Amino acid sequence: MADPVFSAEAFTQAVERIARFRGQTIVVKLGGSAMEDTAATDACLRSVATLHCLGLLIVLVHGGGKPIDRAMAEAGLTPKKVAGRRYTDDATLEIVVRVLQQINRDIVAKLKVGGCSAATHERVITFPLRGERLLLTGPASQPIDLGRVGRVTTASVGTLTTEFDLGLTPVIPSLAIDAAGNWLNVNAETAASAVAGALQAEKAIFLTDTPGVLKDRHDPASLLPKLTEQECRALIASGVIDGGMVPKVEACFEALDAGAKSALILDGRVPFSLLDVFLNDNFTGTEITR
Repeated sequence: MADPVFSAEAFTQAVERIARFRGQTIVVKLGGSAMEDTAATDACLRSVATLHCLGLLIVLVHGGGKPIDRAMAEAGLTPKKVAGRRYTDDATLEIVVRVLQQINRDIVAKLKVGGCSAATHERVITFPLRGERLLLTGPASQPIDLGRVGRVTTASVGTLTTEFDLGLTPVIPSLAIDAAGNWLNVNAETAASAVAGALQAEKAIFLTDTPGVLKDRHDPASLLPKLTEQECRALIASGVIDGGMVPKVEACFEALDAGAKSALILDGRVPFSLLDVFLNDNFTGTEITR
């Protein structure tokens, strides 16, 4: 018989580490380039299934930017950006909803294969995120119209808690429902932040296409593993945190402001980076706290 990959003692220690989080709520955001790597995505979903089986209460919030872009190209539509955000007209919204619902079904199916019962969220009447149209302020205080782009105003704790009680892992696409019962296109990071706050999550984990906050963006060895919100704001002001990292860090702020205890930025392209958070005190990524 072949020797085991690791000892029984090591297995016991791993389970004991994860068991410390049993019964605690963890919100995981999956999206962006991280979802383009099939192996990494499958490893993430296997990690979610493992954590679910060990008693953690996981909510998975996902986007679908690249598949949406491809579907729009197939339909002959060109993505339009206004103030750095995707403008969403009715034709675009129809594609966004269709693609996100398909991704949602695919994720739930893969989780079930891994032994994790999960809940899809496609129907307007039971969708857990409610929202309103997002209006930005432009020059001369003029509102900037983004079309059917929204922000989350409430996340249904009752719906999600009921799903937990049924032994289900909620899987939520980055959408919201407005007061008229219509879909809104929502940023996945802000959707995850709203869910984490509503559930007072132990951790809000953002799986991205970066290793975390770097002191030198060209040097992965300059990773800053732990930061406070105040330290992050100072790094933004000094220009150390800039470009696409700023909205990722601001999403962490939103989660903390809403009530999450900590927020983490992990490299979703690294297989099992999510599970590593619960197995090791020194994981690869950046944890942001108050």
